[in-house]
Amino acid sequence: MSDAVRHPSRSLKSSLPLFSGIITGIVSGVFLGLFLKVVQTLTDEKVYTLLLNIDFVPGLSPRLPEWIEFSLHLAVSVIIGIFYIWWIRRSGRPFSRGILIGAASSLLYLPLSPLSPRVPDLNDAGAIFYWVVGHLLFGTLLGLCGKYIHAKKRHPVHH
Repeated sequence: MSDAVRHPSRSLKSSLPLFSGIITGIVSGVFLGLFLKVVQTLTDEKVYTLLLNIDFVPGLSPRLPEWIEFSLHLAVSVIIGIFYIWWIRRSGRPFSRGILIGAASSLLYLPLSPLSPRVPDLNDAGAIFYWVVGHLLFGTLLGLCGKYIHAKKRHPVHH
């Protein structure tokens, strides 16, 4: 009998990085949200509004309470976190993969900006700058979480 059959929880744990991905996604997503909220408060660039914007989602009210919109943002971050952990477990290089995801997710500015009059314009250089910086920081935090998790996996603590 194979080891995976004798110990299914170990097999599931190694193939589906739920817990690590959820924690990584929440930590990185909360950081991104707080960063963009502070930027919007200090500069009046509507980057936090853009992050939480759901005007374009069919079936949802265009304006929901902030905590619900933030929860939807965190749900996306958790999905990204799970994918990220799954990816680095297969390919390594946690820091560069995190930065790559942060950079790629910053490109969402392009399709999201034109979808609502409440968010920055497509040519708002200040908003684009803060959006990209925030998402690169998000990717950096993914990378730091991934390096920590990857290091613990290679060097397990024995009690």
